[in-house]
Amino acid sequence: MAEKTNEPHVSLINSLTKFVLTGRSLLEIAQGEVESGALQDFIRNKISIERPKSLLGLIEAGAELYRSLCVKKRKEAEALWSSKFRHAEVQEAVDSLLQLGTEWDAFLERLDLRLQLKDDTGGQTININGSLPADTAFTDARTGEAVSLGKYFGRGTKTLLVVIRQFSCLLCRLHLKEVQAHQGDLDQLSVRVVVVSFGCQEGAHHWLEETGCSYDMLLDPQRKVYAAFGFGVSLFKVLGFNNILRYSEFILDNYEFPRPLPAIQEDMFQLGGDVLLDDAGKVLYSHSCTSPLDRPGVEHILLAIRSTTHSEATKG
Repeated sequence: MAEKTNEPHVSLINSLTKFVLTGRSLLEIAQGEVESGALQDFIRNKISIERPKSLLGLIEAGAELYRSLCVKKRKEAEALWSSKFRHAEVQEAVDSLLQLGTEWDAFLERLDLRLQLKDDTGGQTININGSLPADTAFTDARTGEAVSLGKYFGRGTKTLLVVIRQFSCLLCRLHLKEVQAHQGDLDQLSVRVVVVSFGCQEGAHHWLEETGCSYDMLLDPQRKVYAAFGFGVSLFKVLGFNNILRYSEFILDNYEFPRPLPAIQEDMFQLGGDVLLDDAGKVLYSHSCTSPLDRPGVEHILLAIRSTTHSEATKG
């Protein structure tokens, strides 16, 4: 007797098949746009959260897959389809999803190579116990005045630089919310938080207004700090298949991805990081993000701060 189409494993296969077909369509559109136009135009204008047929459209497709399976996380989805592997058709559908992921990532890695993007820390010039010079120049995001990093030195405090990606980076905003939630701990440890962005002042004003962030914000348009700590640029590390499916989880948690200002050109493929400096600019801690999802937990940062404080006290 033929199996009923409303059996759970059939619905699972249908959901997986729909997602894979959507993903393949988005990938084929992107491949066609790269082949038919300028690569830089594709990078700057064809990948946008406002364009559901761009690569970012896979985020919503992933969210729809999770909804159809009545799960909110990829791990839950994997557990569900693993429990149905006794059905060969389920295994085939999952294999198709994994194959899509392989082809998706290969496409992005090829673009990284063509653009000669730096997707690792090979260019890092400052390591732990190195120093960021006091005359490192920035622009104050609020006033537009030229400032140097040295304004934070010599006060007996440490400085935590939270180096963000683009202004519309949701993960950067969530990271800073976590930092702000631990402000009491940071105050006790004499740590001042400073946000660093490579963006323009107009974008910074909009970001400050949207986030309500009260921290000092410095602009580094030449990305000198990014280069010094090896904060790379990569399509693959931002839009990789596994990352996209993680971004889908945020939609189901009722987060909305911020929209960039139309008049401002952002670089969504720039990665960020966190750097802790002592009051003379010596690097006490540094984390270079390997993806937008790879921000250190604030508890981890606090542990590093306390460790350095203990070491200093022991030496003293």
